Amino acid sequence: MKRCIAVVLLFATSALAQNAKHPFTFEDMMKLKRVGAPVPSPDDKWVVFDCVDVDLEANTKISHLWIVPTTGGESRRLNPTPNHEERPRFSPDGKRLIWTSKATDPTQIWMCDFDPNAGALVGKPHQVTEISTGADGAMWSPDGKNIVFVSAVYPDCKDDACNKQRDEELKKSKVKAKIFSRLFYRHWNAFTEFKRSHLFVVSADAVATGLWPVSSGTPQQEERPTGPPLQPKDLTPGDHDVPPFSLGGQDMYAISPDGQEVAYTSNIDEVEATSTNN
Repeated sequence: MKRCIAVVLLFATSALAQNAKHPFTFEDMMKLKRVGAPVPSPDDKWVVFDCVDVDLEANTKISHLWIVPTTGGESRRLNPTPNHEERPRFSPDGKRLIWTSKATDPTQIWMCDFDPNAGALVGKPHQVTEISTGADGAMWSPDGKNIVFVSAVYPDCKDDACNKQRDEELKKSKVKAKIFSRLFYRHWNAFTEFKRSHLFVVSADAVATGLWPVSSGTPQQEERPTGPPLQPKDLTPGDHDVPPFSLGGQDMYAISPDGQEVAYTSNIDEVEATSTNN
């Protein structure tokens, strides 16, 4: 009897030790997934969101796309790649999905067909934009024919070739000092680099012409979908930011329901440093 009691006490002590409370540590916090940017599908069956995983040993934060039924249930990875992916957006008909990906440097807009019944991507994702200054903040036009996005460019450049050349010249220059002759030259912890944020538009049928990494993470040429390699058009040329630097919250630009107009926020005051406009 005493042996039985001893064994029971041993198991009880072991169970208590496993369930013992401990202070919530920094490592515990980093194990939690960061969920953001939930987007419902047009048929209200699914919600796609980005989810950030933190790897303390590798000192990295990588966002992946996840999906879950709107009625509840188990969430799952939507696109099993090692690439950083965020900001998913459904096409108006719910049959395509775009997102921002760091599969390339700089970031670009990617797209894939979507099966509304299975809640899964169909085929291989492909790269839509191939602009040297990178693309972000993509949204669909109401008719699903175009994609509007944001890119920081040199305001005096007329095309992407000019932007690419300027960036390469700065990168190769032996002079690493930054010289600014006006405000603002820095937002938070990032220099403006003489660039302005502009709105661009590109056809939703555009396909990047170069190599890109697929699910294996290795650049490949085969299996690339065909489509017009259309260059994006700058909708807001000039020496002003569209939109101004973000303080959080919703996008500061939108497309009208008929797709004929774009509304956006911009500070057109010539001396931003003395302006109260944001």
